[in-house]
Amino acid sequence: MISRRVQTTAIGYNAIKTGNELDRANLLQYVNAQDLRSFGLIPELLGRLPIVTYLNPLDKDALKRILTEPKNALIKQYTRLFELEDIAL
Repeated sequence: MISRRVQTTAIGYNAIKTGNELDRANLLQYVNAQDLRSFGLIPELLGRLPIVTYLNPLDKDALKRILTEPKNALIKQYTRLFELEDIAL
C-alpha cells in the first residue's frame, strides 16, 4: 500500500524533480494514517494515535546487545532460571 502511494508520479512541468530518492528497502518510513486505515485499522483507533511513526530495523549486533548488556537482560534472567534446574544455558 505504501509503495503504491509513493510510486505515483506527477504530470506537468514540475514532474521532473531530482533529490526525491526513495529508500525502497525500508518503505515503512513513509507510512501515514491513511495507509494504516487502508490496511484495516479502524478509524476510531487511528484517531487516538496522535503520531504515526516507524522504527528502523535492528541488525544482529544490536539485538545481541539488547539481550545481553542491560542489568536485567533476558539472557541473564533465563541463565539464572536454568541454573535453578541444574541446566547450563
